[in-house]
Amino acid sequence: MRHGAYLVIGLAGLLVVAGGCAVPQPKGAGLLKRRLEPTTGRGYWLYLPVDYVQADAQARKARRWPLVVSFHGMKPFDSAYAQAREWEYEADRYGFVVVAPELRAPSIFAQFPVRTVHPWFRSDVKATLAILDDVLKRTDADPQNVLATSWSSGGYMAHYMLNHYPERFTCLAVRQSNFSRAVLDPKLCERSKYHPILIVNTENDFAICRTESRDAIRWYESHGYKNVWWVVMRRYGHVRTPDVAASYFAQVAGVQPKFPPNDVLVRRQAIDGNADGLAFLAGNSSPLIRPPAPRGPARAAAAVPGLRARAVAKRWAADESRSASRPVAIRVDSPVGLEPLYVVFSAECPPAWYRLARFTWKLDGRFIGEGSSGQRTIVEPGRHELTLEVLAPDGRTYTARSTIHVLRRFSSRAAGRSGR
Repeated sequence: MRHGAYLVIGLAGLLVVAGGCAVPQPKGAGLLKRRLEPTTGRGYWLYLPVDYVQADAQARKARRWPLVVSFHGMKPFDSAYAQAREWEYEADRYGFVVVAPELRAPSIFAQFPVRTVHPWFRSDVKATLAILDDVLKRTDADPQNVLATSWSSGGYMAHYMLNHYPERFTCLAVRQSNFSRAVLDPKLCERSKYHPILIVNTENDFAICRTESRDAIRWYESHGYKNVWWVVMRRYGHVRTPDVAASYFAQVAGVQPKFPPNDVLVRRQAIDGNADGLAFLAGNSSPLIRPPAPRGPARAAAAVPGLRARAVAKRWAADESRSASRPVAIRVDSPVGLEPLYVVFSAECPPAWYRLARFTWKLDGRFIGEGSSGQRTIVEPGRHELTLEVLAPDGRTYTARSTIHVLRRFSSRAAGRSGR
């Protein structure tokens, strides 16, 4: 490696803000500890949320614990410990288990910007997969709900892992992160094109992070990804924003917060983004999984920075409000996940209807049950449509639909682990 050139780039951009990389997020009440993965000897930091720590073995197995895998930025300005620390509060809010692998590649002594899968990068990939296996073996974390997230140069690894190992991750949320198309394989895109993706950037971030984030958006959109959300937040610089990624992951995993946020998301202001990203930041983000965006004027306007993009988002939010006013909707706990996907669903309707109305459920057009709620294990990978028909007390019939994406497992090792 030509360390001299990379060091100049890295030091010039990062030394000026070394003091700004502290962790401002409050500590959690759970358990943070460092472990060694036995096969690679690589260290990682594991945070168990307070509810997990206080629960007994039976209670832990009776509840889903979504797993956050957070990739740290460039050493010595960020670390696995700092990544685990910044997630503690959000982990306690939502019941997330958090793991932060100790990486070699994000370093001022390594390649930057990343343009090749060099030996340090390759060793991080191997270690991350082994650490993920170790965490799933040691804890009751949910292998069906796994977030790949990152800050700063950890984005190189986060994007790579979703591209190459989509069977191990449910969604991606990168924060002020770097991106390199050179290490991704376009031939693998079909395997992850329905994975939810959130790309967060800030107005005063480093130029390279802003540029590479825009490159990431263009790459995903040009390769047919169906659920890419992106947003640029006003005023902020290269700061830690785990709360944004946590809110996004909570929607994918179908979990509710236990207590209010430390930094209220609705107070964050956006200067740019696509319609879904802007609406998400404004708190109008349901349903999470959407069909491909329409082509034509609306799509073009959403891609234009400034007032036109915000106008499209405002119209979209108004449409969502009108949709929410309809009397029947479907709530799905996990609209996306790995095969076989266990889904819990329920009707949302006026309270009196739960006692007086008649509910009929269909999956891909086939009858699967009655009642205001139900559950189903979907084995076949692909896109499935859940339909609810409600015969209301006044004799009218209402219909609601929800899309569920079941992602294929490509690793027999992973498939065997799901039945543990």
